[in-house]
Amino acid sequence: MPEFQARFERLELKYLIDELTAERIRAGIEPYCVPDHHSGESAVDRPGRAGYTIHSLYLDTPALAFHQAKVRGDPDRIKLRVRTYSDTSPATLEIKRRHSEVIDKTRAVVDRRFVEEATNGLLPPSAVGESQARFLRDFAHTAARSGAGPTLSVVYEREAYESLVDVYSRITFDRHIRVRRTSDWDLSPGDDDWVSFDDYWRTDHPTLPVVLEIKCETSSVPFWAIDLIRRNELLQASFSKYSIGISLTQWRCGGEMLRANSPARSLEVPA
Repeated sequence: MPEFQARFERLELKYLIDELTAERIRAGIEPYCVPDHHSGESAVDRPGRAGYTIHSLYLDTPALAFHQAKVRGDPDRIKLRVRTYSDTSPATLEIKRRHSEVIDKTRAVVDRRFVEEATNGLLPPSAVGESQARFLRDFAHTAARSGAGPTLSVVYEREAYESLVDVYSRITFDRHIRVRRTSDWDLSPGDDDWVSFDDYWRTDHPTLPVVLEIKCETSSVPFWAIDLIRRNELLQASFSKYSIGISLTQWRCGGEMLRANSPARSLEVPA
Protein backbone atom coordinates (compact mmCIF):
# COMPACT_ATOMS: atom_id res chain seq x y z
CA MET A 1 0.00 0.00 0.00
CA PRO A 2 1.40 3.47 -0.87
CA GLU A 3 2.24 5.91 1.92
CA PHE A 4 -0.84 7.74 3.18
CA GLN A 5 -0.96 11.31 1.88
CA ALA A 6 -2.57 13.62 4.43
CA ARG A 7 -2.82 16.72 2.21
CA PHE A 8 -2.72 17.46 -1.48
CA GLU A 9 -3.99 19.86 -4.13
CA ARG A 10 -5.39 18.55 -7.38
CA LEU A 11 -7.59 19.19 -10.37
CA GLU A 12 -10.76 17.13 -10.73
CA LEU A 13 -12.19 16.84 -14.24
CA LYS A 14 -15.60 15.16 -14.35
CA TYR A 15 -17.49 13.64 -17.28
CA LEU A 16 -20.68 11.61 -17.81
CA ILE A 17 -20.04 8.76 -20.23
CA ASP A 18 -21.62 5.48 -21.37
CA GLU A 19 -20.21 1.98 -20.89
CA LEU A 20 -18.79 1.75 -24.42
CA THR A 21 -16.75 4.89 -23.78
CA ALA A 22 -15.69 3.50 -20.39
CA GLU A 23 -14.39 0.38 -22.14
CA ARG A 24 -12.35 2.47 -24.57
CA ILE A 25 -10.90 4.58 -21.78
CA ARG A 26 -10.06 1.51 -19.70
CA ALA A 27 -8.13 0.08 -22.66
CA GLY A 28 -6.47 3.43 -23.32
CA ILE A 29 -5.09 3.86 -19.81
CA GLU A 30 -3.71 0.32 -19.56
CA PRO A 31 -0.11 1.32 -20.50
CA TYR A 32 -0.11 4.05 -17.83
CA CYS A 33 -2.29 2.93 -14.92
CA VAL A 34 -3.00 0.02 -12.56
CA PRO A 35 -5.95 -0.61 -10.19
CA ASP A 36 -5.55 1.41 -7.01
CA HIS A 37 -4.71 -0.20 -3.68
CA HIS A 38 -8.32 -0.20 -2.45
CA SER A 39 -9.28 -2.49 -5.34
CA GLY A 40 -7.67 -5.43 -3.57
CA GLU A 41 -9.27 -4.72 -0.21
CA SER A 42 -12.98 -4.86 -1.02
CA ALA A 43 -13.34 -6.07 -4.58
CA VAL A 44 -16.66 -5.86 -6.36
CA ASP A 45 -17.03 -8.81 -8.70
CA ARG A 46 -17.42 -7.23 -12.12
CA PRO A 47 -16.02 -8.96 -15.22
CA GLY A 48 -13.18 -7.02 -16.81
CA ARG A 49 -12.76 -4.37 -14.15
CA ALA A 50 -11.58 -3.91 -10.58
CA GLY A 51 -13.87 -2.17 -8.13
CA TYR A 52 -15.09 -1.64 -4.59
CA THR A 53 -17.93 0.02 -2.71
CA ILE A 54 -17.47 3.48 -1.20
CA HIS A 55 -19.64 4.90 1.56
CA SER A 56 -19.41 8.63 2.20
CA LEU A 57 -21.15 10.33 5.11
CA TYR A 58 -21.46 14.08 4.42
CA LEU A 59 -21.79 16.67 7.15
CA ASP A 60 -23.62 19.93 6.65
CA THR A 61 -25.23 22.69 8.68
CA PRO A 62 -28.95 22.62 9.58
CA ALA A 63 -29.53 25.18 6.80
CA LEU A 64 -27.41 23.13 4.35
CA ALA A 65 -24.88 25.94 3.97
CA PHE A 66 -22.30 23.77 2.19
CA HIS A 67 -24.90 22.55 -0.31
CA GLN A 68 -26.19 26.09 -0.88
CA ALA A 69 -22.65 27.29 -1.64
CA LYS A 70 -22.48 24.68 -4.42
CA VAL A 71 -25.90 25.71 -5.77
CA ARG A 72 -24.80 29.36 -5.88
CA GLY A 73 -21.55 28.38 -7.57
CA ASP A 74 -19.37 30.04 -4.93
CA PRO A 75 -15.75 29.85 -6.13
CA ASP A 76 -14.54 29.05 -2.59
CA ARG A 77 -16.48 26.37 -0.75
CA ILE A 78 -16.04 23.42 1.58
CA LYS A 79 -17.22 19.86 2.22
CA LEU A 80 -16.85 17.76 5.34
CA ARG A 81 -17.16 14.00 4.92
CA VAL A 82 -16.31 10.63 6.42
CA ARG A 83 -15.42 7.89 3.93
CA THR A 84 -15.02 4.12 4.20
CA TYR A 85 -13.89 1.65 1.54
CA SER A 86 -15.45 -1.53 2.95
CA ASP A 87 -17.60 -2.70 5.86
CA THR A 88 -14.49 -3.15 7.99
CA SER A 89 -12.07 -0.46 6.77
CA PRO A 90 -10.97 2.45 8.94
CA ALA A 91 -12.72 5.77 8.40
CA THR A 92 -11.12 8.65 6.53
CA LEU A 93 -12.21 12.10 7.71
CA GLU A 94 -11.77 14.72 4.99
CA ILE A 95 -12.02 18.47 4.59
CA LYS A 96 -12.38 19.21 0.91
CA ARG A 97 -11.90 22.88 0.05
CA ARG A 98 -12.44 24.20 -3.45
CA HIS A 99 -10.65 27.34 -4.56
CA SER A 100 -11.97 28.06 -8.06
CA GLU A 101 -10.84 24.98 -10.06
CA VAL A 102 -8.33 23.69 -7.49
CA ILE A 103 -9.23 21.11 -4.84
CA ASP A 104 -7.33 21.27 -1.54
CA LYS A 105 -7.99 18.11 0.46
CA THR A 106 -6.76 17.30 3.96
CA ARG A 107 -7.58 14.06 5.73
CA ALA A 108 -6.84 11.66 8.56
CA VAL A 109 -7.63 8.00 9.21
CA VAL A 110 -9.26 6.87 12.45
CA ASP A 111 -10.80 3.70 13.80
CA ARG A 112 -14.37 3.67 12.46
CA ARG A 113 -15.68 3.11 16.00
CA PHE A 114 -14.45 6.54 17.09
CA VAL A 115 -15.62 8.78 14.25
CA GLU A 116 -18.12 10.72 16.34
CA GLU A 117 -15.53 11.30 19.09
CA ALA A 118 -12.98 12.45 16.50
CA THR A 119 -15.47 14.86 14.94
CA ASN A 120 -16.25 16.29 18.37
CA GLY A 121 -12.57 16.75 19.17
CA LEU A 122 -12.58 14.08 21.87
CA LEU A 123 -10.06 11.65 20.38
CA PRO A 124 -6.68 11.90 22.18
CA PRO A 125 -3.60 12.58 19.99
CA SER A 126 -2.11 9.28 21.15
CA ALA A 127 -4.83 7.46 19.21
CA VAL A 128 -3.73 8.84 15.83
CA GLY A 129 -0.38 10.57 16.15
CA GLU A 130 0.33 14.30 16.39
CA SER A 131 0.26 15.10 12.64
CA GLN A 132 -3.20 13.60 12.19
CA ALA A 133 -4.33 15.03 15.53
CA ARG A 134 -3.69 18.54 14.17
CA PHE A 135 -6.00 17.84 11.24
CA LEU A 136 -8.66 16.33 13.50
CA ARG A 137 -8.62 19.49 15.60
CA ASP A 138 -9.21 21.49 12.42
CA PHE A 139 -12.03 19.12 11.38
CA ALA A 140 -13.68 19.31 14.82
CA HIS A 141 -13.31 23.11 14.93
CA THR A 142 -14.83 23.50 11.45
CA ALA A 143 -17.76 21.22 12.34
CA ALA A 144 -18.38 22.94 15.68
CA ARG A 145 -18.08 26.48 14.31
CA SER A 146 -20.54 25.76 11.48
CA GLY A 147 -22.84 23.46 13.45
CA ALA A 148 -22.36 20.73 10.84
CA GLY A 149 -23.51 17.19 11.52
CA PRO A 150 -24.43 14.02 9.61
CA THR A 151 -26.70 14.94 6.70
CA LEU A 152 -26.43 12.57 3.73
CA SER A 153 -25.13 9.05 3.14
CA VAL A 154 -23.84 8.30 -0.37
CA VAL A 155 -22.97 4.78 -1.55
CA TYR A 156 -21.61 3.81 -4.95
CA GLU A 157 -19.36 1.39 -6.81
CA ARG A 158 -15.97 2.75 -7.82
CA GLU A 159 -13.57 1.38 -10.42
CA ALA A 160 -10.29 3.19 -9.80
CA TYR A 161 -6.84 3.34 -11.34
CA GLU A 162 -3.66 5.19 -10.39
CA SER A 163 -0.85 6.26 -12.69
CA LEU A 164 2.46 4.44 -12.94
CA VAL A 165 4.15 7.27 -14.83
CA ASP A 166 3.07 10.44 -12.99
CA VAL A 167 3.66 11.73 -9.48
CA TYR A 168 -0.10 11.82 -8.97
CA SER A 169 -2.87 10.94 -11.41
CA ARG A 170 -6.02 8.90 -10.93
CA ILE A 171 -8.89 7.73 -13.13
CA THR A 172 -12.16 6.68 -11.50
CA PHE A 173 -15.45 5.33 -12.86
CA ASP A 174 -18.43 5.58 -10.46
CA ARG A 175 -21.67 3.64 -10.90
CA HIS A 176 -24.93 2.83 -9.09
CA ILE A 177 -24.95 5.91 -6.86
CA ARG A 178 -27.48 5.80 -4.01
CA VAL A 179 -28.26 8.42 -1.36
CA ARG A 180 -30.36 8.87 1.74
CA ARG A 181 -30.75 11.52 4.40
CA THR A 182 -29.38 10.71 7.82
CA SER A 183 -28.74 12.31 11.18
CA ASP A 184 -26.60 9.57 12.74
CA TRP A 185 -23.04 8.28 12.44
CA ASP A 186 -23.82 4.87 10.96
CA LEU A 187 -20.98 3.88 8.61
CA SER A 188 -22.56 0.55 7.65
CA PRO A 189 -26.03 1.59 6.46
CA GLY A 190 -28.61 -1.03 5.57
CA ASP A 191 -30.56 -1.48 2.36
CA ASP A 192 -33.67 0.58 3.17
CA ASP A 193 -34.81 4.06 2.14
CA TRP A 194 -32.21 4.73 -0.54
CA VAL A 195 -32.79 6.95 -3.56
CA SER A 196 -30.93 5.67 -6.62
CA PHE A 197 -29.50 8.05 -9.21
CA ASP A 198 -30.18 5.29 -11.77
CA ASP A 199 -33.92 6.01 -11.41
CA TYR A 200 -33.47 9.65 -12.40
CA TRP A 201 -31.08 9.72 -15.34
CA ARG A 202 -32.69 11.38 -18.36
CA THR A 203 -30.86 9.80 -21.28
CA ASP A 204 -31.28 8.18 -24.68
CA HIS A 205 -28.12 6.13 -24.23
CA PRO A 206 -28.50 2.32 -24.24
CA THR A 207 -26.64 2.01 -20.91
CA LEU A 208 -26.82 3.91 -17.63
CA PRO A 209 -24.29 6.74 -17.33
CA VAL A 210 -20.93 6.32 -15.65
CA VAL A 211 -19.32 9.20 -13.75
CA LEU A 212 -15.73 9.50 -14.97
CA GLU A 213 -13.20 11.58 -13.03
CA ILE A 214 -9.65 12.45 -14.03
CA LYS A 215 -7.71 13.63 -10.97
CA CYS A 216 -4.23 15.03 -11.32
CA GLU A 217 -1.73 17.58 -10.05
CA THR A 218 -2.65 21.23 -10.46
CA SER A 219 0.41 21.94 -12.61
CA SER A 220 -0.71 19.97 -15.66
CA VAL A 221 -3.04 17.30 -17.00
CA PRO A 222 -0.98 14.25 -18.15
CA PHE A 223 -0.46 13.96 -21.90
CA TRP A 224 -2.14 10.53 -22.01
CA ALA A 225 -5.22 11.94 -20.24
CA ILE A 226 -5.42 14.86 -22.69
CA ASP A 227 -5.24 12.35 -25.54
CA LEU A 228 -8.09 10.32 -24.01
CA ILE A 229 -10.23 13.45 -23.66
CA ARG A 230 -9.66 14.45 -27.28
CA ARG A 231 -10.06 11.01 -28.86
CA ASN A 232 -13.28 10.30 -26.95
CA GLU A 233 -14.63 13.86 -27.39
CA LEU A 234 -15.34 14.15 -23.68
CA LEU A 235 -17.36 17.12 -22.48
CA GLN A 236 -16.64 18.26 -18.95
CA ALA A 237 -19.62 18.23 -16.56
CA SER A 238 -20.38 19.86 -13.23
CA PHE A 239 -21.36 16.93 -11.04
CA SER A 240 -21.64 16.77 -7.24
CA LYS A 241 -22.93 13.51 -5.76
CA TYR A 242 -23.63 15.34 -2.52
CA SER A 243 -25.61 18.27 -3.92
CA ILE A 244 -27.54 16.11 -6.38
CA GLY A 245 -28.30 13.75 -3.50
CA ILE A 246 -29.66 16.64 -1.44
CA SER A 247 -31.83 17.68 -4.39
CA LEU A 248 -33.23 14.15 -4.77
CA THR A 249 -34.22 13.86 -1.11
CA GLN A 250 -36.30 15.90 1.26
CA TRP A 251 -37.67 15.67 4.79
CA ARG A 252 -41.22 15.05 5.93
CA CYS A 253 -42.29 17.01 8.95
CA GLY A 254 -41.85 13.87 11.04
CA GLY A 255 -38.29 13.38 9.81
CA GLU A 256 -38.90 10.57 7.29
CA MET A 257 -37.26 10.68 3.90
CA LEU A 258 -39.33 11.29 0.79
CA ARG A 259 -38.45 10.38 -2.75
CA ALA A 260 -38.54 13.43 -5.00
CA ASN A 261 -40.35 12.49 -8.21
CA SER A 262 -40.51 15.88 -9.87
CA PRO A 263 -39.28 15.68 -13.51
CA ALA A 264 -37.37 18.90 -12.87
CA ARG A 265 -35.08 16.89 -10.61
CA SER A 266 -34.09 14.45 -13.33
CA LEU A 267 -30.37 14.13 -14.00
CA GLU A 268 -29.43 15.47 -17.40
CA VAL A 269 -26.90 13.48 -19.43
CA PRO A 270 -25.00 15.25 -22.24
CA ALA A 271 -25.70 13.87 -25.71
